[in-house]
Amino acid sequence: MTGFDAALTAEAADLLYREAWHLDNREWEAWLALYTGDAVFWAPAIAGEEGFSEDPDNDVSLIYLDRAGLEARIFRIEGRDSFANAPLPHTAHVVGNVRAAETGGADIEVSATWLVNSFRRTDPPILRAGRYAYTLRRTDAGLAIARKTVYVLDDRIVGPIDIFNI
Repeated sequence: MTGFDAALTAEAADLLYREAWHLDNREWEAWLALYTGDAVFWAPAIAGEEGFSEDPDNDVSLIYLDRAGLEARIFRIEGRDSFANAPLPHTAHVVGNVRAAETGGADIEVSATWLVNSFRRTDPPILRAGRYAYTLRRTDAGLAIARKTVYVLDDRIVGPIDIFNI
């Protein structure tokens, strides 16, 4: 990512902060509305000493969902049909170090760091951290998420991982 555009970064950061807010407040439909119709949500697994899986179709992933998969996930969460997440944990997302850059086309590349604390009374709290890589797209409604890649910086995953706690 080259150059720094303060206005573009502020606009992108606002979208990322709204996404975190919707997740922390369990506003699932509002969260889903931030994504484009062809969106992809991917959390690659750590591969080797330094890297992550690179091909979600052929390598192990923690999560790999298209828009229909995201809708199905929300349906299961809202229907309390997500047994690994029962009861549903409370989360607090902290998003920082947001940087955005135009790609020369219609897309905007954004990187950020994150921390998420997950808490439910039945288990000890879980703190996770990592990096986000987004591809945002301008729509009539403003910026929308076309692709989100979540790099979880931990090779020992404790507890369930889901769209709302990473």
